[in-house]
Amino acid sequence: MSNATAMSLVAQPTSTVVVQNDEITLTPLAVAQPLTKVLADLETQRVVWEEGVYRTSNLALYAVLAKCLAIAQADTPELAKQRNAGLEAFYKLRGYSYKKDASPATRVVKAVFGAVDRRRLSTYSLVLREAIKQKVMATQLAEWIEQNGGIQEIRLSQSATFIKPKIKAATAKQQFECMPELATVKSEALSLLADGEFMGDCCLLIAEQNAEGAFVVRGFTRAGGAVNAAFAALYAEQKKAA
Repeated sequence: MSNATAMSLVAQPTSTVVVQNDEITLTPLAVAQPLTKVLADLETQRVVWEEGVYRTSNLALYAVLAKCLAIAQADTPELAKQRNAGLEAFYKLRGYSYKKDASPATRVVKAVFGAVDRRRLSTYSLVLREAIKQKVMATQLAEWIEQNGGIQEIRLSQSATFIKPKIKAATAKQQFECMPELATVKSEALSLLADGEFMGDCCLLIAEQNAEGAFVVRGFTRAGGAVNAAFAALYAEQKKAA
């Protein structure tokens, strides 16, 4: 795509995007505009979205979670007994597996949000359990979540074992230099991809194991994201073996 075409596609203020065969086509420009104006307009739209639909959606979610928190915070044995009986009956109606030893927050979240997206259930449960731990009242939940950076930030901050992928990759790369050599791969096809500019840099060879136990290299990339992902995966394997 030429620079002129790229600018035209970006500059369209009211484009219709249609995805066909992994290609994106846009309707022709009505009036050409400077890119700076287009970006300023998009910036304004982003602010409107953040302060409008996005914030309204989050507040609606926080309101639901606040009610879940109120149910989970049953503060007397009698209320807790009624809550547990109600939850168990609801689970039977929905066909969910009921675990009495799960925390009240987890059981309430599963009842309200369903049993499909386990990651979302785990996240919401963790947030409510942390709120209970910090004695946050249901009426204060939305404010507490926003003050702590949002739901995902709370989830990450409460994971004692959480390590950023970049750190995992960097750690594995440091250890990589001291690891024993498994093999040296050389071929005429690979030599064509070699470049002295990248001497000492890491790359990713994608291989397939054949019936004889040999590994056939069929792919090669220097893409930083792919290499870092491979190192992060290597980090995980090293932790398993430790």
